[in-house]
Amino acid sequence: MKLRKMVIFVASIIVAIVIMASCSGLGRETVTIPTDIYSDESYDMNIVIDFTEETKEISPYIYGVNQYGNEDNLGEANFTAIRQGGNRLTAYNWETNASNAGADWYHSSDSNLSDSDEPADIVRTLSQEAKENGIVYKLTTLQMAGYVAADKSGQVSEENTAPSERFNEVRFRSEGEFPDTPDLTDGVVYMDEYVNYIINMLGDSTSKTGIQGYSLDNEPALWSGTHSRIHPDPVTIEELCTKSAELAAVVKELDPNAEIFGPALYGYTAYDHLADGDESTEWEDLKEANGYNWFIDCYLDYMCQASEEAGVRLLDVLDIHYYSESASVSAEDRVQSVRTLYEEGFSENSWIGQWCMHNLPLLPTIQASIDEYFPGTKIAISEYNFGGEDLSGTIAEAEALGCFADMGVYLATIWGGNEYQFAAIRLYTNYDGKDSAFGDTLISTTTDDVSLSSAYAATGDDGLVTLMITNKDSSLNEAATIDLTTSETVYTAAAIYAIYGDSSEIQLINVVESTDTNIFEITLPPYCAAMVVLSDDVSDFPIVVTDSE
Repeated sequence: MKLRKMVIFVASIIVAIVIMASCSGLGRETVTIPTDIYSDESYDMNIVIDFTEETKEISPYIYGVNQYGNEDNLGEANFTAIRQGGNRLTAYNWETNASNAGADWYHSSDSNLSDSDEPADIVRTLSQEAKENGIVYKLTTLQMAGYVAADKSGQVSEENTAPSERFNEVRFRSEGEFPDTPDLTDGVVYMDEYVNYIINMLGDSTSKTGIQGYSLDNEPALWSGTHSRIHPDPVTIEELCTKSAELAAVVKELDPNAEIFGPALYGYTAYDHLADGDESTEWEDLKEANGYNWFIDCYLDYMCQASEEAGVRLLDVLDIHYYSESASVSAEDRVQSVRTLYEEGFSENSWIGQWCMHNLPLLPTIQASIDEYFPGTKIAISEYNFGGEDLSGTIAEAEALGCFADMGVYLATIWGGNEYQFAAIRLYTNYDGKDSAFGDTLISTTTDDVSLSSAYAATGDDGLVTLMITNKDSSLNEAATIDLTTSETVYTAAAIYAIYGDSSEIQLINVVESTDTNIFEITLPPYCAAMVVLSDDVSDFPIVVTDSE
């Protein structure tokens, strides 16, 4: 009996301690925040999160990266998608792993992509790296320009332009049954054998280790420049469209659930007229005959008609590359440059802003083309970079990811990248170092002035509201009022995780409570990107103390 009373007594003490800890905040992490991060002056900004507007589902694959050059950085930012592409892939020989650099490096055929003699080794490596880093979506590139490297013997002279012994011909379909291993003596590389080999090696697109997407080569409008040894003449619209439909059909026969990406256009000029120069009237004739606005219309229309004839969708994702022209002008232009993608009437400081306003903002114009010529096609930006090896790069990248979410982009994979850009991606995928992420459902959000501050908000299964805010002013604080009054949930506390100052690290800079029902007053330091996390329970966040306490 005495033992039973003792157990009850001890248990009651434990319960009491737990209750006291809950009431006092004991057990919550305590974080010391700096007090010298703010300037002497501020500007005001009103941010309204409107819960009455229609929400949007955010694709999980916009937080992606290109593999090439980033093999050592794949664990950097909880990336959700990875692309295997770039100029090297255009002349990649999957049978031997030989590739050609084209004009990037003396037209060298070598082992740059892989030293292995095992077929399709680079795709095996892609799958392995994705698995090790928890990356779900894998996109690789198929060869369509006509020839691939036949050896790893170095520089290819102009005299050895294909067809020559330095290159193997690419064909989309082979005859007979697929061999277990490719024939290295026939001088031909088959794409159907390649896809079949990938499926047998890794599983199909529905498997965790398989390839989910296939890109129809890379930047075809530049083939005659980047890969003049295999495609010395500019690609024609007829060639690109015909090859795209034929190769897509091959993939769909072997892996019906795989997604086809094309045509991987390098930039605005290719969006407009592919590679059609003064010496050809092909584009102008097609434009006049069909009423097209730009080449993207033509490509979508062709792939839609080819899909109807084939009885299967041959283009799942319209794929473009985007390197901002104005972002290279200055840091001030960089932090404004994303607006070209989404803001009606914005004119960036470049030739795009001067001469191409009729097709801006870019993403709504692309979506209009899709709606007219091939409804249901998704959008990918499989190469992009806004530059900036400082906080201007962080701010631009943070706004770009919010823009991708808002504009319905399906997949986006940054090319290259640095610590400041990766920090912006982490702000969305792991803002607190505990894998907490931006929500998956976008809520309508506005600021007074996107030239000073952009904002995107979302909710998720955890019940939190996550709000990405930028302060584009390099000298003034942003005194922001956050209005959530249209929400039925009463939010009482907000934690502010920010990238600011001279560091690319994400730091918790404050936890504040609401000043009125669903109204918050926060201050952001100059030149920063922040994730503001709003909760109905302050105990969701650490206890903050200042470094002067």
